[in-house]
Amino acid sequence: MKKSASVAIIGGGIVGSSLGYNLANAGVSNVVVLDKSKAGAGSTSASLGGFRYQFSSELSVKLSQRSVAIIEKFEELTGYDPLVRRDGYLFIASTEASFAQLKKNRDLQRNLGVPVEILSREELQGRYGFYKFDEFLGGTLCQEDGHASTMAVFQGYVSRAKQLGVELYENAEVRAVERRGSDRFLLKTSQGSISADSVVIAAGAYSGLVGKLLQVDIPIKPYPRKILITNSFSDGIPPQIPLMIDVDSTFAFGREGKGLIFANNQETASSFELVFPQDYDDNVIKTAFRRVPATERCTLSSPDVGLYELAPDSNPIVCGIPGVNGLYCCSGFAGHGFMHAPAIGELMTELITKGKTSLDISTYNIDRFEKGLADKEGLII
Repeated sequence: MKKSASVAIIGGGIVGSSLGYNLANAGVSNVVVLDKSKAGAGSTSASLGGFRYQFSSELSVKLSQRSVAIIEKFEELTGYDPLVRRDGYLFIASTEASFAQLKKNRDLQRNLGVPVEILSREELQGRYGFYKFDEFLGGTLCQEDGHASTMAVFQGYVSRAKQLGVELYENAEVRAVERRGSDRFLLKTSQGSISADSVVIAAGAYSGLVGKLLQVDIPIKPYPRKILITNSFSDGIPPQIPLMIDVDSTFAFGREGKGLIFANNQETASSFELVFPQDYDDNVIKTAFRRVPATERCTLSSPDVGLYELAPDSNPIVCGIPGVNGLYCCSGFAGHGFMHAPAIGELMTELITKGKTSLDISTYNIDRFEKGLADKEGLII
């Protein structure tokens, strides 16, 4: 391991890799990325690559717009085809309050140029006859939402970052961090020590633990998530359908390749262990059978499991840490790290190199929790 760096990024997932690439691409030399295991082996490896414009906050929508624009030209930037497909996201509601909120979100999204349509129960049933919508009032659909290959984007960032001089150290767990003067850090890792002018905590669900090494309270907790995936299955279900999310029960249904996915995104107890209630699978499968009767004839493959990283308001913490010159946090993406990593990598690079960003992300400052300014993102899935 080298002895010093200009910027040390703790975390080699999609967010840390995007930042490493963007810093080097902006001309910052001597950037290192440190990962406690294999880069991309954490939440990034469990991501299904979804991206969407349908959020309840203006900033989240704008981050998606900026990120998708980057993904669309990603092959030109890195040589890696992100394999974009526009299969859409459909949010459905069974209560008046939830449907009213979806309509309010739709007005916000439309005002920002996002083509979102409101569909009644009858319109939904007419379009997607394989799904039973009898208990729903309606929903919102954006056909421009979709999916891309998480691993293609991740590998593209890693490959180009290395070509630009970024050094990646895997199996280099940061075990202690010392302040050396007012603007220097010494990071002690399982592979040796390295000093750095600036440190960025991009360790996903583990960011709170990294913060403790610096006596900084980063209120991000890990929450296990599980998606059931079936073997190849059609039986009346088209090969391309939108990801369908019930905002009231949080049941999600969609496609992953030739198979189907079922999930219940209701919050579990915070834990780094990927453990779930004993009846999790049964409850999810029963809901799938009731909503999509054809699924009674499918068989399950291996599930997809990983950790969500959640701050109290389900929005990320992207900022410099007050009172600690040169320390930054870039974590807490609530399962949306893949879709927002391209924009966040650019914006964090601006913050580090220029002290300001081209898009106002001040609502992501960590001091919002002390000031009571944390508005919860309403569409977390």
